Amino acid sequence: MSTIEHGNGTGLADFLAKLSWANTTEPLTFGYAVIGLTNFGERPVGITRLAEVLDLPVNQAEVRAGQWGWPGTRVENGIITVNPERAKSAPRRRLQIGDRRFGVSGCAPDIFLYAPLLRPSLQVEETCTVTGTPIRLVFTPSRVEHVEPAGAVLPLPGPQSLLYSCAEAASNGEEVDADACDASLCSQAPLFSSAEAARGWLDAHPGGRVFPIREAWDLSAYRDYRDRMSALLGLGS
Repeated sequence: MSTIEHGNGTGLADFLAKLSWANTTEPLTFGYAVIGLTNFGERPVGITRLAEVLDLPVNQAEVRAGQWGWPGTRVENGIITVNPERAKSAPRRRLQIGDRRFGVSGCAPDIFLYAPLLRPSLQVEETCTVTGTPIRLVFTPSRVEHVEPAGAVLPLPGPQSLLYSCAEAASNGEEVDADACDASLCSQAPLFSSAEAARGWLDAHPGGRVFPIREAWDLSAYRDYRDRMSALLGLGS
C-alpha cells in the first residue's frame, strides 16, 4: 500500500526535482504567464505585451499562445483572451476571483500554479470523487487562507508518471493538443477530501504522493515557482 509519507530523503529529493522541472518548463511558464497577465480571463492582453514579458519575437509568442495556452485561450487580431468555459472538457472545479465565478478543467496541481498569480484572491470549489465531500479552498497570492475539510490533500505524480508526458513532449518541441492532454491526463489528478480518500489514487500511481494543502503550498518547488513568476510578471505580493 502506498502511503503519504514524505520525509527528507533521496526519494523526496528526486520527487521535488521533477516537480521543479515541470514548473520551469517553457510551455508551463508561457501558459501561466497568460493566466497571470489576463487574471484568468478578466482582461485581454496584447500579444506584444506577452512577447515583451517572455522575451520572445511577437510571431513566436502568437504561435505558442495557440499551442500552449490554457484550454479556452484564443488569439485574434493580436489580442489574447482566455475563457476557460470554452474548453472541450467539462469543468472539474469552480473558481471565484473577485465577483467572477466560472468552471475550469485542468489538474488539481494546476491550482498551485495559478493561485499565486490571481488578484485579489482565489476560491476553489470541488467535490471529492471518492467520498462526494465538498472541498473548498481559499488562496491569496501569498498564502492559503482556508481549507475545508481540513484534511483535504493534493495528489502529485511521481517522477516517472505519465501525467508529466504532455509537458515533456511540449518541452521537446513536439506538437501537443492541450485539450487532449487535459481530457486524458488531468482527469486523473483531482483533489481529495482526505489522505484516506486518496489511497486508491496512490495505488494506481506508483511513486505519487499526496500532501495536505498547506504543506503542498510550502513545497520548495512551488515557493521557487511563485518567486520566479511574480518577478517575471511584475505582480508583487
